[in-house]
Amino acid sequence: ISSEEAFFLALLPQLQAPDDHGHSLEALAQSLIEGGINGVEPPLCIINVNVHAMPEQLAAFASNVSAIYDKASAAGKKIRVFEE
Repeated sequence: ISSEEAFFLALLPQLQAPDDHGHSLEALAQSLIEGGINGVEPPLCIINVNVHAMPEQLAAFASNVSAIYDKASAAGKKIRVFEE
């Protein structure tokens, strides 16, 4: 993933998110934690590939996305993340 936008363009179709799903951390959190928005709901298995090649400037963004996954899991939405 080369940018935040590239992340959303890769993930949202996999979740069968509606066309009007926002490309922001807030929208992602709402759809994963509250649910009822995406065509694919937890439980989810997310595989992040080429993590070692992620640009350094995306480290904070990636950490925020991980925090959303953790909050969703804590709310009973099972999300497992694997990194390759």
